[in-house]
Amino acid sequence: MSGIVHAYTGLPLTVTGGRPIDPAGLGLLDPNTFAGRRPDQVSNPNTGAPHTFTQWFNTAAYVNPPNAAGPPGYSRRGAVRGPGLQRWDISLFKNTKIREGMSMQFRAEAFNIFNHTNFDGIRLTRQSGSFGQVISTRDPRIMQLALKFYF
Repeated sequence: MSGIVHAYTGLPLTVTGGRPIDPAGLGLLDPNTFAGRRPDQVSNPNTGAPHTFTQWFNTAAYVNPPNAAGPPGYSRRGAVRGPGLQRWDISLFKNTKIREGMSMQFRAEAFNIFNHTNFDGIRLTRQSGSFGQVISTRDPRIMQLALKFYF
């Protein structure tokens, strides 16, 4: 028998999608960059966060910057704490000797044995209709059997 436990807290995530303004003509509207596309952060998005499938963080913590010329949005990088992971993997092995120089191994393995739902992707773009929602999950329970012949 053997097992592995994976457990860690979520990664820091950055909200994007503020109004596309370029107040100083610095080239912040380049479509290949998110430099000027951050909203304003008015509170901590992790405080009072429901951490559900339909709303992972407090989306009211972000507002669009004003239309008038001014600095681009000032939300900080990595302000949202993403979902963590908890997964238990287990393996059972049975070795059987057939005769000298020959044996067989039966193995049963289960990954995410408790079938714990682990959220993965979070929609971080402010203009999206699914802003703040979980958009993907990690693998559910996976089980496999194997038979190996040694000679």
